Amino acid sequence: MKAAKSTIAAKTEKPSIAHVRDRPPLAEKKAKSTMIEAKVEAPASGRPAETSDPVIIKAKTTIAAKLEDPTSAEFGEMKRAIRKNTLGQSVDTICGRVKGKNVAGEDTGDRPFLYLVTEDEAYVVDGPAKSAVASAYRNICS
Repeated sequence: MKAAKSTIAAKTEKPSIAHVRDRPPLAEKKAKSTMIEAKVEAPASGRPAETSDPVIIKAKTTIAAKLEDPTSAEFGEMKRAIRKNTLGQSVDTICGRVKGKNVAGEDTGDRPFLYLVTEDEAYVVDGPAKSAVASAYRNICS
């Protein structure tokens, strides 16, 4: 009877293979939580945007598509931050400057832009100072 009891105890203490196989290793759990923390901190920092950040890459692509010659886009200062829109709502944004060329190959000059991260929308200021895009840039980025 004593032998049967120890066999039962051994079975209840030892986890099943399926349980061990389906559980991610501790190192993987720690790496995932660190990645999540880094993603949460980046937008609110207000420091210059990182070029390896996938959001920055997406922003550059979207902004370049607004230019006459997207391949000519040269980006200047870019800052990602949580800013207030005209309604006082918090918005994840990237503000910066972009240079480009027109279809004739002439420089279009250094122009400010606003990128709304959540909406994946880009606005390049290329009209009069009183245009809606220029106003939005001034109100959100300044």
